[in-house]
Amino acid sequence: MPLPLSKIKRIKNDYSIVFNSPEGRRVLHDILKNTHVLQPTFSVDSMQMAFNEGARNEALRILSILQFKPEDFVHTAQEIQNE
Repeated sequence: MPLPLSKIKRIKNDYSIVFNSPEGRRVLHDILKNTHVLQPTFSVDSMQMAFNEGARNEALRILSILQFKPEDFVHTAQEIQNE
């Protein structure tokens, strides 16, 4: 059953508040570094690769809620490199 529009808007607003704070940006960077969003998920071990893809999928869900655009990925990757 799909979520009501009011709940979707509330969740999007909550994610925006959390991940747009300095602390939230640091957490988002940590999530992206550890979930294979900015690097390949490949592993010769198929179970490890499935695990990597699952983690990546959750991070992409967060980015989707935050409505990340391609330029946001580039900017965020640069921020992570400069930490």
